[in-house]
Amino acid sequence: MIEDVYEPLARYRDEFRQKFATLARETFKELTERSGVDVKANRALVAEIKGLQTKADSASGKKTCYGWLMALGFAGAAAALVGAVAANGTDPDMQGLCILGIVAGLVLGFAMIHRFNEAANLLRSLQSRIATKKEVAWKQMESLNRLYTWDVTVRLVEATVPRLAFDPYFTADRLASLHGQFGWDDSFNDGKSIIFAQSGVINGNPFVFGHYLDMEWGEKTYEGTKEISWTEWKEGPDGKRYPVRRYETLRAHVTKPIPVYGERKLLLYGNDAAPNLSFSRQPSGLTGKDGELWGAIRKKWRLSRLKSYSRNLDDDSNFTLMNNHEFEAWFHAKDRDHEVEFRLLFTPVAQTQMLNLMKDTTVGYGDDFTFVKKKKVNMLFSRHLDKAAIDTDPSRFYNWDYDAAAAFFLSFNERYFKDIYFAMAPLLSIPLYQQMRTHEEIWKGIIDGAPSSFWEHESVANYHGEDKFAHPSCITRSILKTQVVQREDGESTVAVTAYGYRGEKRVESKEVYGGDGRWHTVPVPWTEYLPVQQTSNMCLSERGTPSDLFKQRAAASRASAFRRSILSFLSGA
Repeated sequence: MIEDVYEPLARYRDEFRQKFATLARETFKELTERSGVDVKANRALVAEIKGLQTKADSASGKKTCYGWLMALGFAGAAAALVGAVAANGTDPDMQGLCILGIVAGLVLGFAMIHRFNEAANLLRSLQSRIATKKEVAWKQMESLNRLYTWDVTVRLVEATVPRLAFDPYFTADRLASLHGQFGWDDSFNDGKSIIFAQSGVINGNPFVFGHYLDMEWGEKTYEGTKEISWTEWKEGPDGKRYPVRRYETLRAHVTKPIPVYGERKLLLYGNDAAPNLSFSRQPSGLTGKDGELWGAIRKKWRLSRLKSYSRNLDDDSNFTLMNNHEFEAWFHAKDRDHEVEFRLLFTPVAQTQMLNLMKDTTVGYGDDFTFVKKKKVNMLFSRHLDKAAIDTDPSRFYNWDYDAAAAFFLSFNERYFKDIYFAMAPLLSIPLYQQMRTHEEIWKGIIDGAPSSFWEHESVANYHGEDKFAHPSCITRSILKTQVVQREDGESTVAVTAYGYRGEKRVESKEVYGGDGRWHTVPVPWTEYLPVQQTSNMCLSERGTPSDLFKQRAAASRASAFRRSILSFLSGA
């Protein structure tokens, strides 16, 4: 029987971290054996390349040094020439020194020309040899680089954590179930574009990691300037009045709206437990060593506020403080709307596990997560997840240096595991979430060729690049949204609409009071952002379904891509 994951912090520290590292090393060793790479030959070649690179760095340093000395010599000679001309016939000693300076500068400059050219030629020769040998090194590693796949990382995670499984891609059926069974609302995606999505299940309950691009209106302050001058009359020491010219730079500012783009990541999770409960909580800011004065004061203040809120009978809240005051102070879900289900979800065991997770400062990331539950839908945002790389593009592992490839493979995968595990850890801290299993048969597996969801379509479009779809006049980033136009025999035509903004130059005049005692009109140039959009077609086919004609069209296209299990190309490209 497969066990559930309780005590997620302790399990990671005592078991999962080492187990994953061992599996990652074994996987890389297996890939190496399958590839047939001659490791010794590659190491010898890499050592030779690094030796040449050391010599190239030395040659580059000498080239720079000789270049500065050459410039210094000629600049000194030029300065001495100017001095000699100035001293001509007035100061013979100075003129003699200047002539000596001219000669010394020219000797130094011309002497450095030879050394500079010599160092430059050596550097070019070394760089050419390095490039040639790197080509050979890439050839040596080609068979290994071909073996990396989109799912190599998530398969390691699956082999480490019980009851955790990842999908080859986010299917339309998976998304439909989130809608129908758990009440997920696609309004979240309004104005956002999915850059990457990774779906799967925790003990049969669906989750989705999403990396998305969002836009919101911000403000930018523009500055305009105007130069003014005027004449003032001042009385001199002799009692006469003299004109004095004054100058001033007048500055004016206007603040206008500007689209601001940002990328964020979230974890979306559906579970039938506590179906009527909604709440939200944010990082408490209490993470630190127990006993610290500031932390103790802050916890005491927060708890006193919660007690006052609990005793307030004048509002519609049914908030009742639980006996575990430390949990209440840390988790601080004061907007919960169903006390019975909150207690059902956060049993004493769940409270203890959640507290351990939030108070940790050494193993994971501590209290860095925002947790929002809306009925059956849970959304988690983590500060560490925003900084994490959750895209498992195998090209990131490509390398010409075997030892560097091995080191990066291990370090990236271990960091990936830690990042996603602790993004999920708040969910794993709640035993009821793992005990509650969905009844739908769809979670038994994803069949090859199942239609992908619009999350995947946006992800594939962004993988091709915003620039492939952007309106010609767009000067901002583009939010890519998709719609399936046609699907037949496992192949889809998807309309990709890029929403962005063009810039229209404007000028606004501001009155500024000058030092001359007059008002002046100062023009302030600014940019008005006006919406533009353009729609292009993208063709895609999920794994196992591409026809020979589809593959031929993809191969003929200048913009084709294989992302995870989806082959795609842009129409007309």
